Amino acid sequence: MTARVSPVIVPRKKRKRRSSVLPSILSLSHRSTVPSLDPKKFDELMKAGFAYGFEESATCFSDLSSKASIILDAEKCYIFLLDDKEHKLFTFLEDENGNQIKIIKPLDRGITGSVLLEPSVGINTQNVTSLQQWSVDLDEFSKFQTSSYLAWPLWDFCTGNCIGVLEFRNKKLVDSPFSQADSQLARIIAFHLSTAIVQDRQKSILAGRNKAISIAYEKNYGTNETIRIDSDLFQSIFMEVKPGQSNSLLPIHRKQTNNIAPSLTWNLNGGELHERGWDYDVCLQSEEELIMHTVDVFNERGLFSRFSISMTTFVNFVNEIKKGYSKDSPYHSHYHAFDVMHVCYLLITKCKADELLDGFNILSLLVGALGHDLGHDGFNNSFHSATQSKLAIMYNDNSILENYSAAYLFRILRKENCNIFSRLNNEDMTKMRSRLIDLILDTDAKNHFMLMNRFKHGMEMKQLSHGLLSSMLLHVSDVSNPTRPGLIARRWAFSIQEEFFRQGDKEKELNLPRSPFMDREFE
Repeated sequence: MTARVSPVIVPRKKRKRRSSVLPSILSLSHRSTVPSLDPKKFDELMKAGFAYGFEESATCFSDLSSKASIILDAEKCYIFLLDDKEHKLFTFLEDENGNQIKIIKPLDRGITGSVLLEPSVGINTQNVTSLQQWSVDLDEFSKFQTSSYLAWPLWDFCTGNCIGVLEFRNKKLVDSPFSQADSQLARIIAFHLSTAIVQDRQKSILAGRNKAISIAYEKNYGTNETIRIDSDLFQSIFMEVKPGQSNSLLPIHRKQTNNIAPSLTWNLNGGELHERGWDYDVCLQSEEELIMHTVDVFNERGLFSRFSISMTTFVNFVNEIKKGYSKDSPYHSHYHAFDVMHVCYLLITKCKADELLDGFNILSLLVGALGHDLGHDGFNNSFHSATQSKLAIMYNDNSILENYSAAYLFRILRKENCNIFSRLNNEDMTKMRSRLIDLILDTDAKNHFMLMNRFKHGMEMKQLSHGLLSSMLLHVSDVSNPTRPGLIARRWAFSIQEEFFRQGDKEKELNLPRSPFMDREFE
């Protein structure tokens, strides 16, 4: 009998909203109706290091397969990767004499190709030989007889493409099928393994780059753009932050603003110092408070006087930014934009990035943070490409939403009384436009590993460009919400989960394969 992987149904208990401005996704309790994962098995999985040190070699395949087999109590585990050029699957095995052999499997033969070509769900069956697509080739080679079978696709989560298959054969307990918990463990292993594979492939792209290539690769990389790395200072930027702690940051004096922004009112006690650090929750703030927080941040960095920015123009600009975010997106709302801007500020101030970046770069970083997801509709780039949306056609499937957000930002800047860069000369404005486009495009998830490797390469060379450091700071801030104090982190987690589920619902409606983590019926 064949059985697809059973869905995990997890009902949620709804809670009252703490504030009228909170997102609707505030559930903090999950109660599963199926047996949960064995915590010891989960700990074994996390310690196994599936997300690190991958390479396409027989030794690596054998080591990871062995670890995965032990965790799931399986007799065999195979890792098959897709060769895009040959359109075939391959893995590495040992023959009877201990020789390393590369095994090739056509996509149209055997059950492994079926998992790859229909990757919306994995396969878990107690009697795989009853399946029409089953092939005994691999069993005959290894003198093995498969009965129970569990497989999950390996995804490149940046591009949405399936890059391989993770297989488990025969539960060690006689006549025992793989359980629902085994399916969950296999799925988690597949996720971490996919991450390692993608990172390894990105490294190979950058292998052998020298200083000349680095200079050609980084835009605006001249002598005035070079940062010479002091290891102690650099560690303070990315190592000093201790997530979850409440730090005494931003002791900013709140100012009465009625005389400079009549549309705003400020009801807190003027002159009182307020600390806004890692536990600052944008979702608990009113829209006026968010705007004033942004004013405080730009003012504290001296950006209004340094770049002759009118307060009225700035408030108009921030209001337009706020209106540019969808009110219907659980995650990619204006709250996310203000949160990312806030974390960028914390990295600049607390972690001393301002010792490496001047006012121009800090201005571009904070503006980029505010505008990096403008117009985001709650569906990712893969969905837009698969549905050939208007945006996908407009931007030729290339960083679709990021290109749209960058264009949206510059449309706002062209509006009357919204151009905060009006006092920049032509040369600086050209540089600012190029920098903002680079910053926003570098937030595309598919560029994650490339950005990480560019950064690591710069560290090895002991120098970076201002643009690369700014991109890294924005990217770190963009994905920082899991490091925040518990309630804040969980609120963001459930918000993105709901946004994922909405995409999964739409994919189901359009008869598209469900993207990883977006199937509401398999949480």
